[in-house]
Amino acid sequence: MERRRWCSTVVAAAMASAGLNAQSRGSISVYVKESAGIRRTAYPVNARVPFRQGALADPANTRLMNGEMETPAQIAAETKWRDGSIQWLAVDFNASIGPMESQTYRLEYGGDVKAAADARGLTVTENADGIDVGPVRFKKSGVPLLASVKYRGEDIGRGANGLTVTDTVGKEHDLTNAEGMRVEVVKRGPLYVMIRYSGAIVVDGSYRASFSMTAEMPNSKSWVKMTATVDDPGKRLQEISFHTPLALGALPWVWDFGTDHWTYGALRNSGDTVELSDAVKASGLNQWKVGMRSNGQEQTYETGVADRSKVIRWGHLQDGKEVIAFVMETQGSPAGMYHITLGGDGQTAFHFAPALPLTQHHLTVYEHYVAPPLQIGAATSPSSILNPLAAVCDRKQYNAAGVPAPR
Repeated sequence: MERRRWCSTVVAAAMASAGLNAQSRGSISVYVKESAGIRRTAYPVNARVPFRQGALADPANTRLMNGEMETPAQIAAETKWRDGSIQWLAVDFNASIGPMESQTYRLEYGGDVKAAADARGLTVTENADGIDVGPVRFKKSGVPLLASVKYRGEDIGRGANGLTVTDTVGKEHDLTNAEGMRVEVVKRGPLYVMIRYSGAIVVDGSYRASFSMTAEMPNSKSWVKMTATVDDPGKRLQEISFHTPLALGALPWVWDFGTDHWTYGALRNSGDTVELSDAVKASGLNQWKVGMRSNGQEQTYETGVADRSKVIRWGHLQDGKEVIAFVMETQGSPAGMYHITLGGDGQTAFHFAPALPLTQHHLTVYEHYVAPPLQIGAATSPSSILNPLAAVCDRKQYNAAGVPAPR
């Protein structure tokens, strides 16, 4: 009896496996839309495609087509169903598209489908201490987070570097004493890399704030996207921030912020600082101010008022050989105080303090390392980063997989 039951289990498993391996062929339309009025060249697209249970067993049995031409793509399983078939498929590729243009790609899948186009770009190597992604090195400890962005002519200096939270009594906490730290490479390239850090930030002897932080890089642009989510059920935190120390050339350094007037100036001494403060009210209005501190004197540089929908938290810092473009985002631009500080000593900081206590804090910062001259409005500009290419698939694909379609 036991032998018969064992044989039945083996046969059932074999039949299920055969069903997955003998997949029927299909295709799914993936739509890409440019909505900011900016021409994009080899711009990263991150698409997610859902599948019904049993429809796709192996991401290797897929390819992405643009008309009759295959598009190099990085295709991997994001999540799986209980039977091992793919539930969500991550499709990363680069698109060249004109202003306000739409493109339709075709994701083909099936047991006999194989990609012929060779996707090339970023390589990932690991050791006990860090993770190298192309020319960028991340420390596994998270402190510092960005250890290097160049092998020669290094642009990363010494100083505060990575994620920090500030508690309600004004004390700062970074990942130095984080508990349960885990680091994993979620996407290994070659077109797109994502590294995820997770654990708990020690606030005091009785309170821990769990966090998840990702560092992302596309192969076609020299930016690093850093995103953090910190859970704070006890509402013990008042601010979340990212810090990066830069090692640029000789002063002066030119800075600018994306205000209505494209505010700009120069840091001439190591003790100089410039700060953009943006107070977002519950009404949706932004009251922003650019302030300078030089030779111990503080002065207001420019002020203004804008609608919440007009995000100005971006800009550049540059010397004669390098430009660092930066963008600061939060989910939905909630009410609160936003600060971007650039120092003549190379220290940069991006802070968000919500107007009301939150149980979860979010912050995203892009840092884009490019050579001058800066092409305003091109893919290197913060305005294009703030408006990524949107990618969705057929609505019927979402319905078949039992998940809601994006709006």
